[in-house]
Amino acid sequence: MNKLGALFSLLVLIFFSTSCNEDRYKRNAEEAERDIEEIESAIQDSDNLLGPGIVDSFDKIAKATFYIENSESMFGYVNGFTEYVDVLSELSEKPMFAAENTHREFYFINGGENLEIIPIGDDPALLKDKLNTSGFRCGDYTKSNLNSMFQVALENAKRETISILISDAIYDIGGVGAPMNALSTEGRETRSEFITRLEQGDLQTIMIKLHSQFDGYYFPVSGGKIKINQIRPFYIWIFGNTELLNKYFSEEYIESLEGYSDLARFLKFEGLNIPYQATSQKSLGRFRFDRSNKNKLIDVTPGRSGQGFQFSFAADYSQLPFSDTYFKNVDNYTCSNDYQVIEVTEILKKTPGITTFKPTHLITVSNSKNPYGTLDITLKNVVPDWIETTNTDVESNIQENTTQTFGFKFLTEAISEAFAFQNKEKNVTKFSFEITK
Repeated sequence: MNKLGALFSLLVLIFFSTSCNEDRYKRNAEEAERDIEEIESAIQDSDNLLGPGIVDSFDKIAKATFYIENSESMFGYVNGFTEYVDVLSELSEKPMFAAENTHREFYFINGGENLEIIPIGDDPALLKDKLNTSGFRCGDYTKSNLNSMFQVALENAKRETISILISDAIYDIGGVGAPMNALSTEGRETRSEFITRLEQGDLQTIMIKLHSQFDGYYFPVSGGKIKINQIRPFYIWIFGNTELLNKYFSEEYIESLEGYSDLARFLKFEGLNIPYQATSQKSLGRFRFDRSNKNKLIDVTPGRSGQGFQFSFAADYSQLPFSDTYFKNVDNYTCSNDYQVIEVTEILKKTPGITTFKPTHLITVSNSKNPYGTLDITLKNVVPDWIETTNTDVESNIQENTTQTFGFKFLTEAISEAFAFQNKEKNVTKFSFEITK
């Protein structure tokens, strides 16, 4: 019997034992206390009492764990009060964390095969004192094992706990003769780390690209080091429960971070329920709604003079953490039956005829040929363009390159492939309609 079944049986036993004849089955206070302790123990022993396939729901983050790479390649970011220092200070003192007294733990992380995790403490003031080249000199800062860093951060992002990893996202491959082969191998290991964690339950990954002044040494994969003083990118990954990350890390908050450049979110699509309903707005031609199914259009007649047929439907995207720009980009939609999405607008007031949900967007579709049949409209899962343009396979121009990261594609492809492997549905969501004469 699983833990949930055992707990249910225990509750049933308590109920019936206390509901029978009071004289014969009366239980004393010690017995009742033991029952309560057994229930609490069963709850604590189970990581997910709801079972596989059901997502836990949490109101607030209980703990935020920060893992800050402090290998020598990161020293240039803390040489003075830089954008990097400002962002870490802001995240450690995030207003919602302060208001809710969220427990925070800070660690430096570095080292090669034997990863070193150096505790800084749970006080943001202690972290800020360490954000300098002197404070970064601890542990084995001559090496960095990015895959092991991901493993630690992913393993600790469960239930009400989130993990935040800060790094320059450069694999340490030790000056090998065939760097592309080594990077490919590292990427596959990263993919495995993410797949392993995704098998355990819900996980959203937020990847943020930022820029900061950097005054220090750059370490090429071929060996040696190059002194640079310029703007360089760095990256923040936030791992945790989807519901919590949507609540605490909105697009507006992330974009407000000093040096912000770009953002990508990776999440599992199972269990998403995006309410939608056809409307009479922005229509072309004529139709009626089926009485029992508002997403079935009957008596459809295209517009005159070859204008075709057009209608709109309202959808509630509030569960999805993507930007408004993402939703409004018509290229992010595909349609069957010769339809196309021609416009997506944000809904700012009540939509007539819709009472069962609160829509956020109005999607308008059009057909210039034969409008009849089943129409499926898909919101695609599109990897942002910035991820591809951030990658470079060249390090010889590092003193002029302020926006790209060597081997970045191997890292990001690993993450996107892991989520694609776990998502049975490759697209975000689908809307279906029936169009009849």
